[in-house]
Amino acid sequence: MKIKQKTIKGRYFAATLLLMLLLSLLTGCFGGTTPTLTMASTISPAEDGNMSADELQAAGNLLAAVYDPTNFDSHDMIIAALRGYDMTAAGFDDSLADPNTPGADDPVTAAKNVLTRANERAADAAKVPADTWADMNEADLQRLVDIFKITVDTATMGGAIDAIQRWIGGCLNWITRYLGFGSYIVGICIFAVIIELLMLPFAIRQQKNSIRQARLRPKEMAIRNKYKGRTDQPTMQKMQKEIQDLYQRENYSPFSGCLPLLLQFPIIIVLYNIVVDPLHYVLGQTSGVSSALASYCTAARAAGGLGEVLQSQNGTIELLSGGMRFDGISNFQYFTNGGAVLDSLNQITSVPDFNIFGQNFGLTPSFSRIDWLLLVPVLTFVVYFFSMRLNRKFMVQPVQDGVSDRQVACSNTMMDVSMPAMSTFFTFLVPGIVGIYWMFRSIVGVLKTFVISKIMPLPKFTEEDYKAAAREMAGKAPKKPVKSERAGLVRSLHHIDDEDFDDTREQALARKAAMEEQEEREQAAKAKKSPFGAPALKKDRKPGEPGRNAEDAKPAAEAPAKENPPEASGEDGQAEGSKQTEGNKPTDAAEGDRNNSEV
Repeated sequence: MKIKQKTIKGRYFAATLLLMLLLSLLTGCFGGTTPTLTMASTISPAEDGNMSADELQAAGNLLAAVYDPTNFDSHDMIIAALRGYDMTAAGFDDSLADPNTPGADDPVTAAKNVLTRANERAADAAKVPADTWADMNEADLQRLVDIFKITVDTATMGGAIDAIQRWIGGCLNWITRYLGFGSYIVGICIFAVIIELLMLPFAIRQQKNSIRQARLRPKEMAIRNKYKGRTDQPTMQKMQKEIQDLYQRENYSPFSGCLPLLLQFPIIIVLYNIVVDPLHYVLGQTSGVSSALASYCTAARAAGGLGEVLQSQNGTIELLSGGMRFDGISNFQYFTNGGAVLDSLNQITSVPDFNIFGQNFGLTPSFSRIDWLLLVPVLTFVVYFFSMRLNRKFMVQPVQDGVSDRQVACSNTMMDVSMPAMSTFFTFLVPGIVGIYWMFRSIVGVLKTFVISKIMPLPKFTEEDYKAAAREMAGKAPKKPVKSERAGLVRSLHHIDDEDFDDTREQALARKAAMEEQEEREQAAKAKKSPFGAPALKKDRKPGEPGRNAEDAKPAAEAPAKENPPEASGEDGQAEGSKQTEGNKPTDAAEGDRNNSEV
């Protein structure tokens, strides 16, 4: 029993862990993407610069110490200073900067302003003397920017899990191009149908498990009704023990239907990654190119980026949906090989279409932009609300101890509202095409459940079935009728005269002996069952035979005559006299018979 409890707890822990993994993945993908600031391992001074290696190292450490992707992006600021934009100036608006055209500010002055502001914001332990960058020139500024550059890997793919996701993404690309007519939305809808068909064997297994669970419902309810109204812990433990014993006798495990649910979590994670990052998984680019493109698009415009905000990590679906406009990445100061990144992007021959009737569903729904994308959260809530209610009708609902029907209905209503509301909240954080995929797969799942429930319906029980199950669990099940041993021994008038003839007398006597023997056995059996023994039967013997009672052996004549009433007159007296006369007749006849026998 302890081993089984440990197994159950382990399954609960695994399911909870997968759920937390999914939630952490989704919530981690909702924030904007900003590159991680790293420094070169060795720093050397610029050939024409005025700053030493130690001074460049101190300035770099200062920038890294105050680097904050949400409030103070010193990396972008130092790159913008190199391009002639002073982002520390009062009233600076990055949206007005041109990513392809340098600014009019002095680069060295702007860089010193950035370092001075960083020094003011840094902690006391990270502060640097102000004279560190006093002799800075453009060569020193260029070297300071270079020590933070990274080299994008444009050739190496990921490991085994990444290879599986890229293979699935390749299938989605083929479906989009040849079956979806180039539409990414049509392609993922067809892909959702294929996924549901592949999950069909698990759905059938889950339905079989539900049927087995439904067949045990009458017996389970009989056990629960036996302890109804008793909520103390020993009684509840005893009830659960009997239910577990019932499951073991019937070879049923309530956790056998959890496998399809557990398989859905990694599938959801994989499909989410594929849908939001088509550049890597669908179009076959490396993860380095995908991350580099996201960094270029989210960088400040003054630093040479596009100044966009992505709602999902590596959400290249938002970038590709706006068209290929990434020529400026070749001169982007984040990378040492921006030209190689651009060459890799130019190898893409066709980009999927993310539009429906002119509306770009690669973007994220937002109230700041009133368009047709706002229909995605609304339809998501409606579809999930009705899908949950329909799925409940096709599934066996668990029995909850100590919970009334009203409480169950209230709990179901809360689930019907809270779960769709949570899904609606997520649709505001991911591209609209992801919400469409969720809706379509939910509809396909409901249709699949409906078809399976019609082909393999759940058993239905009447009130009499529940009563029969209660009698069976109480040990009062009706017994089958037992065939009598005398079924073949029938008294029949057809053989009443067989003893009078020589040719049938032997068979008649044998038949009579068999019947008498059978009667004696039945009498003996009744005597054993009855606490009073077998009833004494009066045998039909003639007067005077042994075994007859003395009272029965008395002749009728010796019986005392009934005394007449002292006075009898009128009609009543005559009637009584006639009765007395008639009563004497049998006595006289018996007396005559006795005299004849004596003669």
